[in-house]
Amino acid sequence: MTLILDQQTTMDHQVVDDVDVDAFFETADLWAIIVWNDDVTTFQTVIQAFVEIFNHSVERADQLAWTIHRTGKAVAAIRPKEEAEAAVRDLHRRKISATLARA
Repeated sequence: MTLILDQQTTMDHQVVDDVDVDAFFETADLWAIIVWNDDVTTFQTVIQAFVEIFNHSVERADQLAWTIHRTGKAVAAIRPKEEAEAAVRDLHRRKISATLARA
């Protein structure tokens, strides 16, 4: 089957100036969510939590789980303070050890 397009298809991409990005990071109250290794929580529990809480891909969640296992901790995400606090509460409800640190 051949698809023929009569009109030129374009995609609009929003470009953010470096100045805007710098201003965001200077004014935003960003916090790192640190997840700690333990001897109880399964990889599957951690991976599922990362997918559901942070919207990470399964591949990214698996990568983070292995980093936590090998090094003892990893930054799972960086979010504004209220979102980060909510994420830590969600992780704690799943019995996953997590803390916050200013990003």
